[in-house]
Amino acid sequence: MAIACIILTVCGFSFSMGMTYPVLALVLEHQGFSKTQIGINAAVAGLGLLCSAFVLPQFARTYGYRLLIIGAGLGGGVVLLTMIGIDNFILWCIARFFLALCVAGLFIGSEAWMNELVDDHIRGRVMGIYAALISITFAAGPAVIPWIGYLPPDPFLLCAAVVCLSGLVALPMKHWDIKPQSEERASLISIPKMAPIIMLAIVAMGFFEAAAFGLLPGYVIDRGFDADLAAYYVAALAFGSFLMQPLIGWLADRMDPRRILIVSAFISTCLCFSINLADLGHWYAFVLIALLGGTTFGAYTLALTSLGRRFKGEVLAAAMACTAVAWGLGGMIGPAVAGPAMDLFGSDYLMYSMASIFIVLMVAAFIRDKARST
Repeated sequence: MAIACIILTVCGFSFSMGMTYPVLALVLEHQGFSKTQIGINAAVAGLGLLCSAFVLPQFARTYGYRLLIIGAGLGGGVVLLTMIGIDNFILWCIARFFLALCVAGLFIGSEAWMNELVDDHIRGRVMGIYAALISITFAAGPAVIPWIGYLPPDPFLLCAAVVCLSGLVALPMKHWDIKPQSEERASLISIPKMAPIIMLAIVAMGFFEAAAFGLLPGYVIDRGFDADLAAYYVAALAFGSFLMQPLIGWLADRMDPRRILIVSAFISTCLCFSINLADLGHWYAFVLIALLGGTTFGAYTLALTSLGRRFKGEVLAAAMACTAVAWGLGGMIGPAVAGPAMDLFGSDYLMYSMASIFIVLMVAAFIRDKARST
């Protein structure tokens, strides 16, 4: 029951983030900001997530995961309400930073809490289901946009309500609450040395998520299509992740996750190049986008499974905080690289930029795997 409540909490968060990524991109484009500015705004969200890793663990040690999640949900809802009247780029960046900082509590708290409760023999499958439900609720966010529009206030009111409710789901869970009890800074510093490929996989996922969800709407519009189709493509990206994560989690319980990671990175690279050649007006382009969402998010499922198996207690909490740093770092780099590349060289460089990070991950994971085998 506790695991189900935790997953429900993060599903509300993922729905809201799935909606706010394309909504903010479309609103900023509607207000006349450039792709570079839209990319910078998305990168600020990565900065907020990165900073949260140095603030939220201390809060969890003092008050527990339950109050962390409740406070994060309420704080995120308040920030979303303040976004309704913003039309200044600096204010957009400030609001985006605090939104990421607040809702990261749902993200970090739920994953650390859940990993403490899951048994190792079913960890891959539980994480696969967890990632799949995150993905389908993430997909539901942009799918709602054609029905309610992307201009304020409606999408911001809906997201604020969902984020607040996501935090309040933790109210009856006091019996299962956990407080990390020891100082985690040394562990936080040592995690990348202990699990460098896992951390690189999280960086790649953060890079992809921020670049894809922040700039894919503009990519589709630049290819000659409207905002509604752009929102459906974002939904397809997340829907593909939903379909594939249980399979990836099932495989992770039976095979070496490192080998699966190499294959996923290779397929993701090929798909990024293929999408630039596809006609976005045909159904097969949706299939390519959906497959890309599945293989890229698979890196995150594999990382969570591996971390939960390797670390326990306060070290696991530190590892979860470290994933937020890695995700935030990737989230800063991705749109900061892809946005200017699109402005300078054309929209196709969104896909080229994302392919590059998966090439790096694939090569690094292959070299690490070979070194361990010899």
